[in-house]
This record gives sequence, C-alpha cells and structure tokens, in this order.
Amino acid sequence: MSELEICRFAFEGKYDKLKEKIDDDKAYLTKKDGSGRIALHWAASGSQKNIVNFLLQQGSPVDESDDAQNWDSLMIATFCGCTELFHPFSIREGADVNAINQTGQTALHYAASKNRDEIVRILLANHANINAADNMGSTPLHRAASKGNIKIMKIFLEEYSNQLDLNPRDCVGNTPLHLACEEERLEAAKLLIEAGANTDTLNK
Repeated sequence: MSELEICRFAFEGKYDKLKEKIDDDKAYLTKKDGSGRIALHWAASGSQKNIVNFLLQQGSPVDESDDAQNWDSLMIATFCGCTELFHPFSIREGADVNAINQTGQTALHYAASKNRDEIVRILLANHANINAADNMGSTPLHRAASKGNIKIMKIFLEEYSNQLDLNPRDCVGNTPLHLACEEERLEAAKLLIEAGANTDTLNK
C-alpha cells in the first residue's frame, strides 16, 4: 500500500482499512504523501475524530509539519474545526501550540480568524502566545477584530487582559482598532475602545 492510500483512508474516514494497515505496520504513522503530510494531518483536515483518536493512541507525532507550507496538525485541525486534536493528550505529547507556518501564523491566528472559541480557550490555557505576530505583523487580535469575531475578542479582552497588547501595529501601522473600523466592525471597535485601545495611533 502506498503512503497516498493511508492518507486517503484517514481523510475519508475509512477507519477499518486504516486500522488494519497500521496494526500491521506502525511505520505508516509517519509516512508522508507528496505534499509532506502524514495520516494525522489528513484525519484532522477531514475532521475524522475517531481516526484522529486512533492515530494519537498509536503514537502518531503531533508536531510533524508538512513540506509545502509548514502546517502542523494543530494548525490544520484549527482551520478545519477538528477539536478532537486539542484533547490534553495531544498537547501533552508534544504539540507545539506556538509553532508557525510559512507565513508566520500560529494555530491561535487561525482560531481567532475562524471564530473557534473552544480552540482559542484550549490554546491559551496551554500557553499559546496571545501576542504572536505573523510575517505581516498581525496578531490574533488583529485577526479577530478584522473579522468582527466578538466571542474571541471577549476572551482576549476579558480573560487575558493582563497579557494582551491592545495596540499592536502590523507592517503598515494598523492596530486592531484600525482594522475593525476599516472593515466596519462597529461592535468590535466599541469593545476595543471600551477596553482602552489607543484612538490616536496613526498608521503609515
């Protein structure tokens, strides 16, 4: 069986076929397809929770990144909303919550952008950097504010205010408040101002 087949089984949720092959040869846990992804990447991408659980129980590495974009399993799971991968077992067994991809983004950037509040809470509880800046200087607060993701913003502003930088500036000088206003996210802008965001900062 090829690496491509084991990844396809993981993505499509073909549990019995995948289990049979991995029971026969544990090496399939780390076999990569042409894009550098292992079965766990594809199970997370397909939100195949039972397969994610099985692969974790079998010892699949959670910090393995693909070759194309440097996405690890947590990033893929965050993007696709597969919360199963955020079970404490996977965090404890080596997942790096602050790993970055080719654009400098962490799983928390994607969770903030996709409005995944459960994942945001788990990441922050496991010491994700709330002020991590990507290659463009954007933080998770930039992402949440620009999308108007109020649930995420309230977590940041109300539960992590002692850690949060309210006025980070991206590569063109925009703060989260700039982006909230630019995207006409009025409630987001109001939240930021009430929390004490600087209203006088100029961008470039």
